[in-house]
Amino acid sequence: MTDTTDDIAEEISFQSFEDDCKLLGSLFNDVLQREVGSDFMEKIERTRVLAQSALNLRLAGIEDTAELLETQLTSEISNMSLEEALTLARAFSHFLNLSSSSTCCTEAAPAAGIHPDCGTFIRTARRYTVEDLLAQPDERAWIFWTPTTTAILGLCSLYILQHLLEYNDRPDLGFEDRETVIEDLVREITSLWQTDELRRQRPTPVDEARAGLNIVEQSLWKAVPLYLRRVSSSLKKLTGKPLPLTCTPIKFGSWMGGDRDGNPNVTAKVTKEVSLMSRWMAIDLYIREIDSLRFELSMNRCSDRLSRLADEILEKEISAQDDLESWGTNVGRSQQKFPNQQGLSLPTQLPPRADLPLCAGTGFHA
Repeated sequence: MTDTTDDIAEEISFQSFEDDCKLLGSLFNDVLQREVGSDFMEKIERTRVLAQSALNLRLAGIEDTAELLETQLTSEISNMSLEEALTLARAFSHFLNLSSSSTCCTEAAPAAGIHPDCGTFIRTARRYTVEDLLAQPDERAWIFWTPTTTAILGLCSLYILQHLLEYNDRPDLGFEDRETVIEDLVREITSLWQTDELRRQRPTPVDEARAGLNIVEQSLWKAVPLYLRRVSSSLKKLTGKPLPLTCTPIKFGSWMGGDRDGNPNVTAKVTKEVSLMSRWMAIDLYIREIDSLRFELSMNRCSDRLSRLADEILEKEISAQDDLESWGTNVGRSQQKFPNQQGLSLPTQLPPRADLPLCAGTGFHA
C-alpha cells in the first residue's frame, strides 16, 4: 500500500462536506481513483448515473424511458470482462457499507439514564434481587469459526470508521487533529478495499484458533469489562448494590481446535497446540494489564489485607531464593569434593533401558 494519505488529506476541504456520508463517499472516490485509475472510475460513475436515472424515471412513472436506460445498463455491464465486473460490484458494495457505517454513526445518540445495551439486564433485575440474579445460570458465549468470520473481521474496520467519524464530529478539534482523522479514515478505507472478501485457501484449525483469539484480544478483552461496568453502575442506581467483584455473568468458551467429532483435521496434537496458544494469549493479556497497573498505581497506601498478602508473597520469594542459593552451594561443594562426579546436579539423560518396565519381584529392567 503506497502512503498517499498525506496528499489526500491536504486535498480535502473540510467545509465541503455537510455530513459523514458525503465525507466517506468523497474519500472512497479518491481512494478508487488511485487504485483503479480514472478510466474505470468513469465506468463506475456512468453505471451509477444510469441506475439512478432509471430509478428516478420509474418513480416518476416514465416507464418506457426507464426501460431503455435499464437495457443500456445491462448491455454495458454484460460487455465488461469478469475482472471489471467484479471490481464494479466491489466498488458499489463498499459504497453501501460505508454509507451504512456513516448512517449508524449519525443515528447513534447517547441515551439519557440507563445505557440501552444494559436494558435487557436491568429489566430482568427489576424482578429479582442481586442475590437472585447471581444464583441464575451464567451466560456462556461460544466462539466458533464460520465462513462469515472473514466478514466479521471486515466489520471491525467499519467499527473503527464509526469511532473516527464520532471523533471527527467533535467541535473542539483543530485543523491538524482533523487532518489526522482524515488520514486515518483514508487508511482504513484503503485497507478495506485492498482486503479480499473471500478466503482463497482453506484455513487450518490452528489458523482458525489464531483468528478467534485475535477477536478476543482486539474486541472482547475491552468490550466485555466496559459492558459489565455499565451493568454494575445501572444496577447500583436501581438496587443500591453493584455487581460483586466475583460475579461473572458472561463467560466464554471455544470449539476452535477442539471439535474432534466434527472436523477430521483436529487431532490430539492440534488440540494441545491450540490449548497452549490460548493459555499463552491469556497470560499475555493479564501481564499487559498488570504492567499497566504498575505504572498507573503510584499511591503508597493500601488495605491491611493487601499488605499481608504482599508480605506473604515477599516471604515466599525470599525463601525460594534462599533454597536456590543453598542448593547451588551444595552442588559447588560436591563438585569440589568429587570432581569426577556430577554431585547433586540433575542428570542430563535417563540411564539405558530406563523406559522399560521392571520385571516382577527382581528389581531389574526387562
